[in-house]
Amino acid sequence: MIETPFGPRGVFDAHTHFFDASFLAGLGRQLGMEGGEVAGAVAARLGWEPPPPDPVEVARRWLAEMDRHGVDRMVSIHTLPGDLESAARGIAATQGRLVGYVMVNPLAGGAVEQVRHAVTALGFRGVALFPAMFQFSLRAEPVEEIFSLANEHALSVFVHCGVLKVGFRTKLGLPSAFDPTFANPLSLQRPAAQYPRMKIIIPHLGSGLLRELLMLADQAPNVYSDTSGVGGWAKYLDGAPPPARVLRQAVEVMGADRLLFGSDSTFFPRGWRRDVLDQQMRLFVEAGLNDEQVTRILGGNLSAMV
Repeated sequence: MIETPFGPRGVFDAHTHFFDASFLAGLGRQLGMEGGEVAGAVAARLGWEPPPPDPVEVARRWLAEMDRHGVDRMVSIHTLPGDLESAARGIAATQGRLVGYVMVNPLAGGAVEQVRHAVTALGFRGVALFPAMFQFSLRAEPVEEIFSLANEHALSVFVHCGVLKVGFRTKLGLPSAFDPTFANPLSLQRPAAQYPRMKIIIPHLGSGLLRELLMLADQAPNVYSDTSGVGGWAKYLDGAPPPARVLRQAVEVMGADRLLFGSDSTFFPRGWRRDVLDQQMRLFVEAGLNDEQVTRILGGNLSAMV
């Protein structure tokens, strides 16, 4: 439980990432680096704390951080296609406090099989898709196969829409030739209707495409959004409305029962983003949300989904 302006509340964070040594080693390979110290070298370039070699120790570090702040559970996104087994070992060691989502590139061979393995053998409860990064249509046949599988298992499907910025790639000098024309929330209206058992989560309130997100959500009851970066995209909206107004508009269209608190926490020593929670609490007050709405957003909604 965390003390908030609305009283003590449970927190189930809908948006964090599992960055272990294999993740950093994968980034190093993209830079042409080799050898046993690649993960540490990449961490040094980024100014991050080098993660322990064992992903179980990474998970334990997150559990200690969660206990320090009073966070009950977190979604933990495996964030580099190909390092699934390592992330899965760490996430499994937390006895359900970390809930795994598997990131895949649907255009790569074996993506559907990887999702099936993550769900049926490793206990993951969601899929993460980045269409702008991998430049795939949300209507492509391989994506349809993932949606069908998600519908079969009632999975959450995290789809990053709108503007995509990956700070660690920029800092490392890795290419970021993303194409946001593949990442319009409205492309999800037909699959949302066709696959009603999957829950589509669009992070960051659409990452600049708030209007399109709300148009989609108004038609599709299985569309959700997380609140990470709630104020960061207002500059793209007409008249640059204040963040509390953006949040209020999302509640008016989607209802508080389809909004999920997200911190977008990633690496140490920064750890869990308490500053994000504090900022959002101020916005919740300013937007006039009530106790029940806040309880739902901070964790009640997500608890019912996974």
